[in-house]
Amino acid sequence: MIEPITGQYGVDAAARAKARKGRGAGEVKSGSDEASFSLFAVELARVSGELRNVPEVRQDLVDDFKKKVEAGEYQPPLEKIAHNLFWAGILNGGE
Repeated sequence: MIEPITGQYGVDAAARAKARKGRGAGEVKSGSDEASFSLFAVELARVSGELRNVPEVRQDLVDDFKKKVEAGEYQPPLEKIAHNLFWAGILNGGE
């Protein structure tokens, strides 16, 4: 059952249909389908490709923080930490 379907709609179906109509598979005829992409879509694809090359972990920052913590030099911004804990619902303002 599946084989007749894939034969009709498979990868080579378009090439076979063109051959039946007397056109070559690589031939372009005026009025044929075409795709156009917006500038946003093109830019999104470019940026997406660049993001694949960015490492998930910035090891230089990790190593720098690790050295500061081990040396006792890292002073985290306590007000910012408290603010984030409060808004995360972990710190509930003394209640």
